[in-house]
Amino acid sequence: MATVLTPAQSSFIEEMGQFLGGYGMTPMAGRMWGWLLLCDPPEQTAAEIAEALQASRGAISGTARILASAGFIRRTTRRGDRREYFSSPPEALDSMLSNAGVIYRRLREIAEHGLAASGNSASAEARLREFHDVVAFIEAELPRLIDGFLRDRATNKTPMPVEAGGKEPS
Repeated sequence: MATVLTPAQSSFIEEMGQFLGGYGMTPMAGRMWGWLLLCDPPEQTAAEIAEALQASRGAISGTARILASAGFIRRTTRRGDRREYFSSPPEALDSMLSNAGVIYRRLREIAEHGLAASGNSASAEARLREFHDVVAFIEAELPRLIDGFLRDRATNKTPMPVEAGGKEPS
């Protein structure tokens, strides 16, 4: 039976594809992740995903490697079934959250190398100092935010949404 997406589902999937595509992943990675966030049942084979997204199984296989290594999806097998199943349960993002600190630590280290290389250029030093300070701030604060989110999720508390500028909605 062919998968028929609603216009809203198609729009969401394409929007996710454009978003991740704009951040260095392939648009197909965004589309696949979008589908796995929407689909029912939540576990899908490569063939089911390919049908839903009108993509080749080869494209799905390569995309699955990208998404799994980034922590966006989970790959599983079932006893007696040679196929792999892909899903995006909430806890699949835990590894991505856990590794976020590594990314900001590395960016801070690179910024420090840039500061050392800036020489006598006051404008270069100012740009690199700003970059360094922002990344160092995020590196220091991110573990606290992630721990709080994971703790709230474990106790079934829904985190309060925060508007831009850090203000809680009124």
